[in-house]
Amino acid sequence: MLEIAPDHGLDNLTFVAFDVETTGLSPISNALVELSGVKFNLKDDTTETFSTLINPLCEITPQLTSIHGISNEMVALSPTYHTAVPAFLEWAGDAVFIAHNASFDVEFIRVNISKLGKTCPSNFVIDTLVLSRELLPESPRHQLKTVVDYLGLPPGEYHRALSDSFHVRGIFMKLMEQANYKQWQNLLALGSVSGFSYDRFRDEIHASMPVAVQQIMASIELAITEKVNVNITYNGAFRSKRTVQPVSLIHSRGNFYLNAFCQKAQAERIFRVDKIETLKTVKAKAKATLSV
Repeated sequence: MLEIAPDHGLDNLTFVAFDVETTGLSPISNALVELSGVKFNLKDDTTETFSTLINPLCEITPQLTSIHGISNEMVALSPTYHTAVPAFLEWAGDAVFIAHNASFDVEFIRVNISKLGKTCPSNFVIDTLVLSRELLPESPRHQLKTVVDYLGLPPGEYHRALSDSFHVRGIFMKLMEQANYKQWQNLLALGSVSGFSYDRFRDEIHASMPVAVQQIMASIELAITEKVNVNITYNGAFRSKRTVQPVSLIHSRGNFYLNAFCQKAQAERIFRVDKIETLKTVKAKAKATLSV
């Protein structure tokens, strides 16, 4: 993680306010449909933006379209998360991320980058929801639009990733000005800072899993390293046997998941590890069927 001294001046940092739009609330069973960010500093008004629609490889329901305005037709020719998320992180670089209710947005990015078998970024993350609750105790609520209105910031479009990213930037800049915060330690003292790659319960959950499940996880990790397929018996919505090409192991919200290319479905699938009853390695090397 990029080290920032407590007395480091906020004027000397680069920030990226960002937001995601999705097909639902679960980063495991739902997908990204839009990812945007605004890069800025506190010295001047210059900004740089990143914004892309993302093909979720599944249907966007009319109910979802009515919320964020993104339709199946709009994303049909858009990149998938396989390229969109790494491109965003490369663009952001070592900047300090900012999001409103950051745990939601961060978890979607963290899960998607983990699905690719890539290392999660180690950037710091500031949550403007935490800042709002600490610095605006008299605000009636702390949702994004309510805070924007309470602070007298310019109104605008909501539930689109780029416009919401600009709202997050506005909230952060206004709160820093009102509180007269100048140093990194001011943010640390409020408990508004976390690490993008910080996975608080991963090791604890792993240690508490039954030995049989831990052994299956070890076999999956070996199969990923050796790039071989595995035969699994999976007890999900119904019990089935499948041959899959393991890509990565993911921990999210207290559970471990296997992301793999399923030969039966001929598509990428996610399997909850504790629902895998048996696993056997296929000796032949797996073919490169999933682009990562």
